[in-house]
Amino acid sequence: MAARRPRNNAGKDESRSPQDRSVLVARTPVGKGVFARRRYAATAIIGEIEGTYFDPSYGSDYCMTVSGDRRLEPSPPFRYVNHSCDPNCEFDWFQVREGAASRERVFLIALRDIRPGEELTIDYNWPAAGAIPCRCQSTNCRGWIVDPAQLDELLEQIAEKVAEVEPSA
Repeated sequence: MAARRPRNNAGKDESRSPQDRSVLVARTPVGKGVFARRRYAATAIIGEIEGTYFDPSYGSDYCMTVSGDRRLEPSPPFRYVNHSCDPNCEFDWFQVREGAASRERVFLIALRDIRPGEELTIDYNWPAAGAIPCRCQSTNCRGWIVDPAQLDELLEQIAEKVAEVEPSA
């Protein structure tokens, strides 16, 4: 199926830097999403994930754990990267030397070749305790946004809850 070029229903470009102008934030069936404006080869760096760092107790719909003691809430446009059970991108962390110090930087990396107009997606790999139903519509969809290694655990938890509410025969 050919990728459809997204319409930006919001009517505004949420790119913040020259690197971000190679992507477009547009509406999707699940809210906003990020779409490629150009081709990317597998392993290409699509852009740096910038944002605000918080302690581990902070939470929002957009936060990700960068290390055990820090969470990152990405700024647009990459805060709108959606989940897919068959992702075409991943976040990757690097320690980068800056003079005598070093800091952690996060990048969005292409897992495979990406065409213009294609939505950029990652696998959220959430723990079973935070899983929600998935609407990615991938042929490989697990049905839940969950770490694949914890899918069986999640399904067991769901079966136990169903058994608790079903009347005994």
